Amino acid sequence: MIIDSHAHLYGPRITPRAWLQAFADYGSAISTRSSDYVSRKIAEGWFDETGDLLVADMDEAGIDKAVIMAIDFALYAGTDDDVSLEKRYAIFYEAVKRHPQRLVLYGGVDPRRPGAPDFVQRAVEQWGMKGFKLWCTGVNPQDSACYRVYEKCAALGIPVVVHTGQEITPARTEPTRPVYVDQPSADFPEVTFVLAHAGMAWWEEAASLAWHHPNVYLDTAYWQMKYLTDPAQFARELRGLISTAGKEKVFFGSDWPALRTVRRAKHDAWVQILRSLPNDAPGGVQFEQEEIDLLLGGAAAKVLDLG
Repeated sequence: MIIDSHAHLYGPRITPRAWLQAFADYGSAISTRSSDYVSRKIAEGWFDETGDLLVADMDEAGIDKAVIMAIDFALYAGTDDDVSLEKRYAIFYEAVKRHPQRLVLYGGVDPRRPGAPDFVQRAVEQWGMKGFKLWCTGVNPQDSACYRVYEKCAALGIPVVVHTGQEITPARTEPTRPVYVDQPSADFPEVTFVLAHAGMAWWEEAASLAWHHPNVYLDTAYWQMKYLTDPAQFARELRGLISTAGKEKVFFGSDWPALRTVRRAKHDAWVQILRSLPNDAPGGVQFEQEEIDLLLGGAAAKVLDLG
């Protein structure tokens, strides 16, 4: 079984215009394309409020299940539309009901919102949320507001995914350092913490935390960008990630639909690249078949109960 532990759904009703523009500006900055061009590509190739496009890409890539993340954008992008957080969750819930064997809902609420812990419980009970995503747009994971959410997740027995790695302006990058999950994971040993994106540039810090704490794991969402930049360096960093954290501590994640229109990194190509690592890793780096089997789904199936 192949499990994508980190994917998203975007669309006009569930993604604020301010965030879409910020991502278009980011896409323009790292490419030769204009912001308007990137905006058009996002609208044409990303929007999927039903999950149909995601599942089609999963079928092509041989992915059995995907975790989709519902994000609370309000304190980041403001409320520049009339869709409430509740309505966003309802849209995600309908997508999961449409594909119940393929999609699993994780969701977030900004911990600074009044009543955030109660909303977490409501999301579990009303919309079937299976895990919590902390997207740090300016709040440190060690903040007391986050702690009250961790307490609720502990009581509900659900994992906590924490965004780690660089952020897109105007979100702040500094609070996304993996080290800021060190104390929460020690204070809540009963909670499974997953460091999303495995810290990206701070991957060694993330790997060390996963090695040090029995309840800390990593996902490799958006690591396609590392491969596109330098395949051999990607292989060396993935080797270091698995060797340091442990082969049962690292999960495959795509950050879908990011990079889905990039030929070398689209869903089916990316899965094939990962599958080929034991026999043909860039730069001659060595991987065991068991390590890649665990990465692609075995570890997440066991730890996150997604089998």
